[in-house]
Amino acid sequence: MVFDVRAGREYTGIDAACDTARTQVLGALRATESIQDYLSLCRKWRKIDRVTSEDGRNELRIALLSGATTDFLEIPLRAELDSFGIRARIHRPDFNTHVAELLDPASATASFIPQIAILLLGLPDITEWPAVGDTEADVAILANRFVDLWLNNICITFNRETGTDIILGNLHLPPTSVTGHLSRRLPWDRTNFVRRINQLLAEQAPKFVHTLDVELLSARHGVQQWFDPRFWYHAKQPVSFDCMIPLVRDTAGIIAAIYGKTSKCIVLDLDNTLWGGVVGDDGVNGIKVGQGSAEGEAFLAFQNYLLELKSRGILLAVASKNEEDNARAPFDKLDDMALKFADFVSFKANWGPKPDSIAAIARELNIGLDAIVFVDDNPAERALVRQSLPEVRVLELGADPSEYPNLLSRSGWLETIEITSEDRNKSEQYAANRSRTELAESAVDYDSYLRSLNQKAVIRPFEPEHLDRITQLINKTNQFNLTTRRLTRSEVEALAASDTALTAYMRLKDTFGDNGIISVAAGTVDGDTLTLDLWLMSCRVFKRGAEFAMANYLMQKAARRGISHVRGIYRSTAKNGLVENLYADLNFERDGIAEDNATKWTRNLAGFEPFPVNIEIVEDFA
Repeated sequence: MVFDVRAGREYTGIDAACDTARTQVLGALRATESIQDYLSLCRKWRKIDRVTSEDGRNELRIALLSGATTDFLEIPLRAELDSFGIRARIHRPDFNTHVAELLDPASATASFIPQIAILLLGLPDITEWPAVGDTEADVAILANRFVDLWLNNICITFNRETGTDIILGNLHLPPTSVTGHLSRRLPWDRTNFVRRINQLLAEQAPKFVHTLDVELLSARHGVQQWFDPRFWYHAKQPVSFDCMIPLVRDTAGIIAAIYGKTSKCIVLDLDNTLWGGVVGDDGVNGIKVGQGSAEGEAFLAFQNYLLELKSRGILLAVASKNEEDNARAPFDKLDDMALKFADFVSFKANWGPKPDSIAAIARELNIGLDAIVFVDDNPAERALVRQSLPEVRVLELGADPSEYPNLLSRSGWLETIEITSEDRNKSEQYAANRSRTELAESAVDYDSYLRSLNQKAVIRPFEPEHLDRITQLINKTNQFNLTTRRLTRSEVEALAASDTALTAYMRLKDTFGDNGIISVAAGTVDGDTLTLDLWLMSCRVFKRGAEFAMANYLMQKAARRGISHVRGIYRSTAKNGLVENLYADLNFERDGIAEDNATKWTRNLAGFEPFPVNIEIVEDFA
């Protein structure tokens, strides 16, 4: 019998069997588009979940609110979240009490103190519609009144009382129109009015409100299919059963993005995945990609979609069974290829098993296997990766390459809530890391290598303009992370504003470029003691002294505030063994185990001397 520190419970053979069954059920759940199969798999998941349910301490608290019925969404949403590694407890208030629950500070929902509130709006929430003939100004007043009610009154009030992040589902378009194709020219038309409201909701939403774009989802599937009046009149059900799957998948994807659980790298096969044909057999000029054939145009569209993902921060890599020269040739020789060799942060072309190549890519990029989406047209390769690397997310492809972008888009695995400057430069940062690695390999010794980097760092308390990136780093970092504490942006904002908190972020620059914000730390001051319960660093800057530079800053800042002791917390996970001895290396002394099985460490600041580092601390980068 093994004690699983991550779960805080004894881990038995029964648990292992349940975990295997859970993985299989969730894999099938994510792959199916059949509502009958989907609901059956949800029932199977619920039985497994009951066997392995815990005491709730590690569960994410979610409130699900709407003027419509939502009970049928609860189990599917919990199952979808489980596929991201998020265990959730969902609170659902009584039907059509959503306004009172959000505005009353003593409501059951407020007392639940959810970390996430899902608020699904519906057309019945519009109580003032434009009248026939209303002017543009008249319609604008009504639309702004609706948006002001839901954002500035209801959402802000609830967030102020609870600190909860809110996922706001906007409105699907009305399924019927009395003006037909003339509606686009009429400001008072109801379809135009709903479009206006949805745009205002997105434009005016504060940072803690994340849009669930129901208008977009219903457009993809068709409003007539999305909204079934029979279900509405009989059960006040806001979405048809057929469209329940995309609704819960996308909702789960947004929650996963908030907590850094979505993927950051796509590992791609080549033959019949990025182009039609087998380059080793057909030759460079025999493969199909680009203009001239329907198949070639479909593959080109997929490549362009991947390039768009790269531009917002998704890493691209290759794992192909091929001779490397053959695999590279299309990227180097074909003008019709949208993707070029330089667009990939890692390129594995060999005859070894695909799981070995994927694992090597993860090690090379220093990311977890659960951060990878694998895309391969070969069902046998997909099955092997699922079996060998269950953490990897495997996209189920069909035979038609024109469907590839849609399948990847609606997976929910690449959802994001913010695109930062670091995201836009992600591939370039990894390319710079390759240059750093080459320099390290050529250096006489490691100290010489660090000196040659000419590293400079800015370390400051949390600042408003960097809160998005700070939140992102907190929720995505797993390896160099002493507590793996996850925070919403609202919680980060509260931490930055707290008089009892000491916060810090580090931005690092060197010869090869700007690494961006790479480390975050925060702690709470109580009397003469600072307790650090948040400390993490990006995997891209391991072993370059940044942790010692951050330690110097934290302890010097603490000493200036009259603090005599700094307490550190290390909470062991499956991924953060790298920092198990960090506090010992910083001359802290271990002084016990906390209730949640974390180890506690303390250092007396009397006589503290800064650690030597090959990093120049500057006020700002010139």
